[in-house]
Amino acid sequence: MAEQRRHVEFFGPDFARGPVLSGSPAVAAVQIATQLAQLRAPLLRSDSDIESHAEFIRDLADRLFPDYAEIIRTDVGDEVSDTITTQIRVESAKYTLLHCWLADSPGGGETTFAPADVSFDTGTIIQTVSTNKQYLVLTPATGVVNVSVQYAGGYSWYWAVALHGRVYYSSALHFVQP
Repeated sequence: MAEQRRHVEFFGPDFARGPVLSGSPAVAAVQIATQLAQLRAPLLRSDSDIESHAEFIRDLADRLFPDYAEIIRTDVGDEVSDTITTQIRVESAKYTLLHCWLADSPGGGETTFAPADVSFDTGTIIQTVSTNKQYLVLTPATGVVNVSVQYAGGYSWYWAVALHGRVYYSSALHFVQP
């Protein structure tokens, strides 16, 4: 049945046509937000303006359908004694199951090279998929997970965090060769 679904993009005067035909609240949210955002800036020329406008659309869609707003924020700390701590925050601040893995680059799958140690200071590990590489983690009620990665050489990883089919990548966990 899913393969028979059609996705129609329509941003003309018939406001109901696109969101009604999509059949998905998440798609409808983006379509409605895009239509509303056209009132704000119908024609942009610079890349930074377009990127800012896209962020505005995503934020508006998340406000229209908060149940489908899978917002994940990551803050990567500095290397201290061969350890980098990353804070992963779920903006809804409730118990959430996250699929986390270390990647070699943004957009990448699980790394082939594991660090010396990975430990979750907050959050509950539900399953270790690959030791020191990939985990299923339950956040506490605060929605904040702190994870420490330890490595004594020079290498860079990125945390990939998946929630409801969307994947978010952290900035680089950059370990400097001693």
